[in-house]
Amino acid sequence: MKRLIYIRQLWLAIPLLSFGFGCSSILEQPPVSQIEESQFWTSSSDAEAGVAAVYDAMQNAYKSKYFFWGELRSDNFSGTEQASGEALQIVTNNLLPTNEGVTSWGALYQMIMRANLAIENIPTIESYDAGLLGEAHALRAFAYFDAIRVWGAVPLYTENIRGLDDNLFREKSTGDQIMADVILPDLMMAEELLENPAERFHFSLASLYCLQAEVYMHLREYENAKIALDKLVGLNEFSLVRTREAWQALFRNEPESAGLSSSQQETGPELIFSIFNELEEDGNRASGVYGVFFSGVPPYKISRLLEEKWISQYPIDSIAWHAKYPDFKPSAKDVDGATIYGDFRYFESREESKDIGDARCAKYNKTNYNAAEDDTDIVIYRYAGMLLLKAEAEVQLGNLQEAVNLLNQIRQARDLPTVALADFQSSEQLYDMILDERQFELLAEGKRWWDLIRTDKAVEVMNPINGLTSDKLLFPIYFKHLIDNANLTQTPGY
Repeated sequence: MKRLIYIRQLWLAIPLLSFGFGCSSILEQPPVSQIEESQFWTSSSDAEAGVAAVYDAMQNAYKSKYFFWGELRSDNFSGTEQASGEALQIVTNNLLPTNEGVTSWGALYQMIMRANLAIENIPTIESYDAGLLGEAHALRAFAYFDAIRVWGAVPLYTENIRGLDDNLFREKSTGDQIMADVILPDLMMAEELLENPAERFHFSLASLYCLQAEVYMHLREYENAKIALDKLVGLNEFSLVRTREAWQALFRNEPESAGLSSSQQETGPELIFSIFNELEEDGNRASGVYGVFFSGVPPYKISRLLEEKWISQYPIDSIAWHAKYPDFKPSAKDVDGATIYGDFRYFESREESKDIGDARCAKYNKTNYNAAEDDTDIVIYRYAGMLLLKAEAEVQLGNLQEAVNLLNQIRQARDLPTVALADFQSSEQLYDMILDERQFELLAEGKRWWDLIRTDKAVEVMNPINGLTSDKLLFPIYFKHLIDNANLTQTPGY
């Protein structure tokens, strides 16, 4: 029985579900018992369905967990009084291997195995679409990159598993090995194969450059990260929004009862790549965004520390604002024509009429509704975030003025005062301001924890908050995976 459970997690010989390239519907494919593998991978439409099935698996693998892995262990959020014990584990640094919702990797391996299947079979199709193969390589690199960031070392599968004799129960491979043998080669192969400069719900050259940049920043290969980000900018496909309304429209997703038009929801020139979400008819596989950040009984709230830092940087009353920025007056006005002081991102990201430290995150939703109806897309890469990542790389390379220029691009677009290089006494001070700007800009976008890990600041920032120590930077492995596969060992520290 244990062996059958493990196969179910890893072995998906034929995609069971896929959605069309227009991301408008989910199409049912005949079940595996009715299709032989040799009969499936025979045409361009099969290749499209096979790659679409990887995206379908991605939707399932990343709902909620994207935020558990990259957001909620950081100083962005704290738990509410209504939060369950399992929800509190992640914000209190008390993760247990029994917490399936955070520590299980079954759905992620489903995505990886479907990508392996596409990579293996697409080249056997006559006149196959090279771009589809490029997407499969990018998707596998994306999944394995998160796997090694979350767990450090994981089992490595790069081929289709067909049965019990295919070395199914593997030991963990190190993150360095997976990076060298799979992630970096997949990124290079994908760049050779991909042709579309930009496509929001599929890997394109734009989103590939973003992934490359994140990988190289993780490796501290700052010159390579800069090259990737220069390529992204050079595409001339994206731009920063410049109004409060346009910024909110990048994220907001409300039910029809809210009365918002499509031009006010999940749209804008900053969006590079998002995980598309479409509900099934029975309401299964809701996105998870609403449930994490804005459900009626919310498990998490924006942390008091973050709100106080945000207000300290961008005061929300006129006296404090003028004391800090005497030469800059915001352009936003309220209904009576009075100037609104502060950062509009702050106001649009938090629940109104709540005390500091007691507000839900309202970046995606401002209306209560049934969490089962949540079809919010998960924003993975956005132009503002990548410009700030480029600013980080420029600081590391000693290009301080260029870093300041990039920081000011964001501040000008957000109606905020700019800075000058002379304002900083050291490159470290500039670097910290860029990280703070990323924290404000990318709240609830799954980036803050990885920023702290990448810059070796996780223990420094989080230890005073929840006692985080260096032996708990990685996540534990779900205990049932250890039972199913006796060759696995638990993450050190757990």
